[in-house]
Amino acid sequence: MKLQIKRERLLASTMIAGIALAGFTAPAMAQTTAATQADQPSQVSDIVVTGSRLRQPNLTTTSPVTQVTGEDIDIQGVTRVEDLVSQLPQAFAAQNSTVANGASGTATVSLRNLGSSRTLVLIDGKRMGYGSPQDDAADLNQIPGQMVERVEVLTGGASAVYGSDAIAGVVNFIMRRNFEGIEIDAQYGFNQHNNDYDGVGNLRNVIAGRAATNPSQFKLPDDNVYTGFSREVNILMGMNAPDDRGNITLYAGYRKNNKVLGRDYDYSACSLGGQDGNSFTCGGSGTSFPGQFTDFDEYAYTVDANGNFIPYQRSLHAYNFGPLNYFQRPDERYTLGAFGHYNVTDKIEVYTQLMFSDYSTVAQIAPSGNFFGEFANGFRTTDGTAYISCDNPLLSAQQKDAINCAPGEQVSMYIGRRNVEGGGRQSDMRYQAYRGVFGARGDLNDAWSYDLAIQYSRSQFTEIYRNEFSNTRLARALDVVTDPVTGNPVCSSVLAGIDAECVPYNIFRSGG
Repeated sequence: MKLQIKRERLLASTMIAGIALAGFTAPAMAQTTAATQADQPSQVSDIVVTGSRLRQPNLTTTSPVTQVTGEDIDIQGVTRVEDLVSQLPQAFAAQNSTVANGASGTATVSLRNLGSSRTLVLIDGKRMGYGSPQDDAADLNQIPGQMVERVEVLTGGASAVYGSDAIAGVVNFIMRRNFEGIEIDAQYGFNQHNNDYDGVGNLRNVIAGRAATNPSQFKLPDDNVYTGFSREVNILMGMNAPDDRGNITLYAGYRKNNKVLGRDYDYSACSLGGQDGNSFTCGGSGTSFPGQFTDFDEYAYTVDANGNFIPYQRSLHAYNFGPLNYFQRPDERYTLGAFGHYNVTDKIEVYTQLMFSDYSTVAQIAPSGNFFGEFANGFRTTDGTAYISCDNPLLSAQQKDAINCAPGEQVSMYIGRRNVEGGGRQSDMRYQAYRGVFGARGDLNDAWSYDLAIQYSRSQFTEIYRNEFSNTRLARALDVVTDPVTGNPVCSSVLAGIDAECVPYNIFRSGG
């Protein structure tokens, strides 16, 4: 039994994005190999461009093949394969654990920034299926990192060999082939960051100043933070055939990563609004809390603690949406599978790849709200102008005076009100992926070889979207009148028998 326990090195979150793979990236040039062996041509049998079945004894290519080994994965201590691949200079940011707004839940690779759909991903030279019904690019979450022997990346000229799927290039994951024994691999890691940013204008002082007047939305993070805790456990079991003609390797793994929020870092604790002279400013959204009420012309108000309209000032009242955005999505993954091959004869080798993964993650962005689009009291003209009735029982006398609202009339009003009570908008995504490959290959003679395979892949996707407003229900909750029987505020839709469950949404006073 071989037992390996590895601990991830402590990485500063501010350094991760800038680390290059100079320490462990090993580019392998096909023409370099050919040149080295030029004086010994009898030792060169063939040269294979990664993953392809085109073997040419005298091939010389100018396309570099970059190689990353399984040892590099262990040394870096990454629990996600895409984190290692994305650090290659050829790879650009694509779908990964850092994407929250617009996340598909998959992990993809985009070579030369030409798009994930134009990057071909292979396992032992066999194509991976679609990552999900929402994304046709291969999902790297399905790849067990412990099984990876090396990763080969080919960019220039790849489409000439593989077709239009490889316009950007090819990433080929070569799996361990003849593993024997038992290997247990465990990793644990986290990000550590010192919040000591002291740039132009001293951003920390700006945040601290905003926190003094608006503590619910602004808070200076601790000087020293530990975030993004990750843990992973894998087990590998392999056995060779008694006559060494084949091997079967089984793997199983579990991985869990914690969330990282924008509020954890001083440079994202507020939504930056650019610079004012030599000082940074904290910007934000006009869809604010406790709200903005405006006609986009003569007035713009918000609500104070007493429920009165006061002038809205962007520098004071804009909503700070940065803290609740996920910098790293929390996720959980289970993997299970088997790789095997057996030489039936000298000319027939049968092989199989069986893979299963269950992956779940949650993406979160700032809370939803009424983004000035839903009308305030059921009145909207053909040009889209929104109005509110001056008879709305939720409006106080002070508020009516502020907007020059007389009984029986209606005035123009658009409402931007953030739903902080409901929490951040969340996409709860889960995938179950299956992949099976069965094939046979071998050499018929010195000139001819064959590789016949059949492949099946399936990805099942489930998503639950939480904490978002229904436009229809929001409009009904804002369309409020006085109940002629009880004298209490009531939704017009209730009196009309349209929606008996409607409850008035009192956004005209704090805590309403």
